[in-house]
Amino acid sequence: MSPRLAPYGNWISPITASAVAAQNFLAGVEEVILDPVTSKVYFAQKRPEENGRSAVVDASSRRDLFGESWDARTQLHEYGGAAATVYNGVLYFSHILDHRVYKADLKGDGVEPTAITPVNPVTRFADFTVHPKHSDLIVCSVEDHTDPHPARVLTYLVLIDAENKTVSRLVEGADFYACARFSPDGNFLVWQQWHHPELPWQSAEIILAPVIVEGRKLKIGNTIHVAGKTEAIAAQDPNWASNNTIFFTCDVSGYHNPWKFIFDPTDPVAGKASPILREPIAEEFGAPQWFLSRHGSGALSESKVAFVSFSEGCSVLHICDLITGDMRTVSRSFAHIQYLHGDGRGKVVMLGQPADAGEALIELMLDNDGNPQIKTLSPPAVENPELPSSYISAPKYFALTLPPDNRTCYINYYPPKNPNYDGGLPGEKPPVVVLVHGGPWYMETANLNWTKQFFTSRGWAHLDVNYGGSTGFGRAFRESLQGKWGLLDIEDVYQSVLKLDELGLIDAQRAVVHGGSAGGYSVLQLATDLPTAFRAGAPHYGVSDMRKLDEVLHKFEYYLCDRLMGGTWEECEPVWRARSPIYHADKILMPLLILQGEDDTVVPADQMVEMVKKIKERKGKVDLVLFPGEGHGWRKASTAQTVLEREMVFFNEVLGLENTHSGEKALNQ
Repeated sequence: MSPRLAPYGNWISPITASAVAAQNFLAGVEEVILDPVTSKVYFAQKRPEENGRSAVVDASSRRDLFGESWDARTQLHEYGGAAATVYNGVLYFSHILDHRVYKADLKGDGVEPTAITPVNPVTRFADFTVHPKHSDLIVCSVEDHTDPHPARVLTYLVLIDAENKTVSRLVEGADFYACARFSPDGNFLVWQQWHHPELPWQSAEIILAPVIVEGRKLKIGNTIHVAGKTEAIAAQDPNWASNNTIFFTCDVSGYHNPWKFIFDPTDPVAGKASPILREPIAEEFGAPQWFLSRHGSGALSESKVAFVSFSEGCSVLHICDLITGDMRTVSRSFAHIQYLHGDGRGKVVMLGQPADAGEALIELMLDNDGNPQIKTLSPPAVENPELPSSYISAPKYFALTLPPDNRTCYINYYPPKNPNYDGGLPGEKPPVVVLVHGGPWYMETANLNWTKQFFTSRGWAHLDVNYGGSTGFGRAFRESLQGKWGLLDIEDVYQSVLKLDELGLIDAQRAVVHGGSAGGYSVLQLATDLPTAFRAGAPHYGVSDMRKLDEVLHKFEYYLCDRLMGGTWEECEPVWRARSPIYHADKILMPLLILQGEDDTVVPADQMVEMVKKIKERKGKVDLVLFPGEGHGWRKASTAQTVLEREMVFFNEVLGLENTHSGEKALNQ
């Protein structure tokens, strides 16, 4: 059957909500692990069908390293990450069910993990580094919840003695610690630390210290400040290229660029931190450390390091020479690259996520002539007939100049695509679904997301807006949201839609908007502050009350609201109230589909019930869907399916389009 014209938004697609939900909840890689001694590759994998536990898997044999009763996760810094490591064939991991650290020798068959830390349910462990000469001595970050109040939760670097099964404090005094790493010879330890009220991408420092091992005791000598420290500088993700060379990223230039610290082991105080590149470039290297496992670099050798930057909507893989400052671009094939690890002997592994295919484990190596070679470690995925690749719409990146002050906003635009259709009716522009990401200090990446394809395959355009405050575009852009959350984000979203309408790519009169958490907050803010800007909105567990949000924030982001509102509740209560949609439901004109977990502690369901009541009293159009057993984020595939189906029905109803979400119609109807 030849392609035909049909109204945008009414196209028939085989991509069903059930298939998308099932795909989104498939087991996915959530961390890559490289044994620095054997160079074997492992990965952590989320198992939704096994109560959401995380397994650790041998990348070559695809064999799980432990049984279904084990769950390698941590809640350190609340978001977790870096819950497991493998060193010389021995696995160390944090078990979320009791928060203890366990050890398993992978050289044997069927060896059950054994605990190496005492019973202490108020401590959380993560980000392990094993001493290269005394492998029973492990340093890691610990979060102590003896006093659970976020302002009084304590964080340390500790020493675990795996033989004696003891834990002792090693470094304390900062509010947060991450990325502790032994030098290859074990004589030095480097780590990252930062203090309240900052987040690690706002202000953080790198610290170096000599290591003294006496018997089974390990001590830290006088510390040396490597980089960072001031409020306007963030240095993060340190690691070793050799016994006297550390690499990391630092945003002295306004962008996180590669840096190095080279020192004489006999006089490390005389070492000097300096940029690796000859000139700084306006690209962000690495990613904000919401998760401890988000490494953006790995050592290939003593002089060459792989780094990932973010440029024009996608990740770029580079090799940087620590001596000459030369940088060689290796690949632009992936929309998103993360979880880098290098063995320092010619191998770096990572997770690559293309815009038009599923994720894959990737290996970067140097051949005999020093040329980079990329190999895929994952077997090719078998195409799902319910999710055919011929329907995938590739994103187009734009850096838009927006009124009234000519500021820049970064977007990914997905045009409608369906091989059975040649476009809409003559002169018609497509309706658009706009996604507002959460965070808000986050970034919507352009790797394949079947939820977006669910819409584009039905003749909708899809738009991701990385509004002011999004990460990945430098410090000035990120900090532009300070004091302006609930204002700048929604203005960027609205103006981006108008700009794309001017370009003829979408129909701004048929724009709908959705988003979760902070993105849901922006949807509600649009509904109250720009009530006619969008035809409909669907907030997913959207923040509605800034004061309530501030009361439930954990230690890691304890001061988030203060920074984004421009002051504390006591300092500027009117601002907090003005930007809390719960107080302004009487202004809402936009039809809303409110999607809410009944067990949400961040956005209590009764807030949404009250908001719906106020909207209905004014005869407004609003639907509320409460999901039993769901909290602040969807955990069930059945919920994700219902969300997609209800959104499509609601949006189509508001715009007067046919409901074709289930794919039950024949193409020749």
